[in-house]
Amino acid sequence: MPQAVSKYLFLALLLIFCVTFFTRNNLRSVNEITPEALKPPEQTPLSERNNIHFEKSGYEYNLTPLYAYEINALVAGKMDYSFFSIYKHESVFPADLCLTWGSNLQNKVYKNRNVHFSQDGRWCWVNWSGNVNFNLQELSNNHLLINQRDLLGKLKSIARGDQVKIKGKLVNVKAKPSGSTESSEITWNSSTSREDSGAGACEVIYVEQIDILKKANVISRILFKLSFYGLLLMVLLSIFKFFFMPIEPR
Repeated sequence: MPQAVSKYLFLALLLIFCVTFFTRNNLRSVNEITPEALKPPEQTPLSERNNIHFEKSGYEYNLTPLYAYEINALVAGKMDYSFFSIYKHESVFPADLCLTWGSNLQNKVYKNRNVHFSQDGRWCWVNWSGNVNFNLQELSNNHLLINQRDLLGKLKSIARGDQVKIKGKLVNVKAKPSGSTESSEITWNSSTSREDSGAGACEVIYVEQIDILKKANVISRILFKLSFYGLLLMVLLSIFKFFFMPIEPR
């Protein structure tokens, strides 16, 4: 490839990468809302409440089911803890989803430039300025407890702006290192109300089903991946040429 063409291709890929880095997860570009995401979450009593036991990453988990639960909502934020969680017992909680539904979607309040969603340290916040009619009872932070490999793959494909269906059980969780005493137990308790806030207001969901109802920003995400891999390939080719290709005399 001629050097001039290579230079312009690199600049084009870099420009696409920079633009789509921001547009691929743009919440405000979501226009079409699925009917399911306008409905409130369904929390129903369980006919059986047998505890769920399993071991993973050197920990024993004991889950107490509280309710069957289904939530259909817009992903206002996703925080992936797969690679940087500092506690081994959190390996079954690979991600938190900040979800909103109902009137917040019907009124398009999520598109308001004065509304900002953020996540950090297992928390989800929404802040706004001015006259914004945001319903805080239609926003929740969800700790997703996953013990099935196929569900992990589905979770990884979810991004901000997608509309999703999550089905499973609200659970209280006790975890301890395998073979240790009760005194070393760690607990995670689920909220069972959409009206609470602050510490303890997050839903802990033992996930049994994940569906993406509608993907967002599909073109931006495709272009982002193509530009990323294109830039990576060009850099690797340049390194290869520098070290292994003979330099032609002028």
